[in-house]
Amino acid sequence: MTAILETRSLTKRYGDFVANTDINLRVAKGTVHGVIGPNGAGKTTFFNCLAGTVQTTSGQVLLEGNDITKLAQHKRPLAGLSRSFQVTSLFGDLSVFENLRLAHQALTPGNGFIFWRSAQETGSTAEAVDKVLARTSLSAERDTPVSALSHGQQRVLEVGVALMSKPRVLLLDEPTSGMGIDDIPQMIALLNDLKKECTIVLIEHNVGLVTEVCDAVTVLQGGKVISEGTPYEVSNDEKVKTAYLGEDL
Repeated sequence: MTAILETRSLTKRYGDFVANTDINLRVAKGTVHGVIGPNGAGKTTFFNCLAGTVQTTSGQVLLEGNDITKLAQHKRPLAGLSRSFQVTSLFGDLSVFENLRLAHQALTPGNGFIFWRSAQETGSTAEAVDKVLARTSLSAERDTPVSALSHGQQRVLEVGVALMSKPRVLLLDEPTSGMGIDDIPQMIALLNDLKKECTIVLIEHNVGLVTEVCDAVTVLQGGKVISEGTPYEVSNDEKVKTAYLGEDL
């Protein structure tokens, strides 16, 4: 298997507390790879290490064979690795278009204040934004303030913001968090569409979504990998069943 994203013996300590221990992950190009586990399993810390939000204590993170372990968080999207967050981090007073435009312009050093110029002055950015709006089925909400969107639409927009960097690997932290049951099919359809052009790694508590969209799953418990395989394989692993203490898988 050719891994587009890989960790080698990744370990993260906070003082005496070990959040992640010796994690070896290999994500195949063009797949959706789920990272699951009970609360406190170390999933978010692991994602933070992948995204560069925190630095690893030891071990490596490799993207397309290149060591990005020490690469700053803001440089990782330029390298091809982008991330959405579990908690919505959008600008509620700005429109959908403006949020995406800001995300696109932030990719170019020194462009922060160009955000305040007109769309006519930044035609290439406007074109890139409109493509993502179409991809996420948010074109009709182009000029809508983010605060007026449903929670489900905001979660989809979060993915859109991450897409502005045209990532080869997309990290999604609980993309359906807080979504109503009627909104989840839209996210599933989006993920199935996106996997045609980029690799996706996601943390998700919705096991039904993991089963439906993931090609492979890694299960963490206590900061360690306890199981890997297809959704079917891990859901039938006794170690996983024990970790979830009888929860439905």
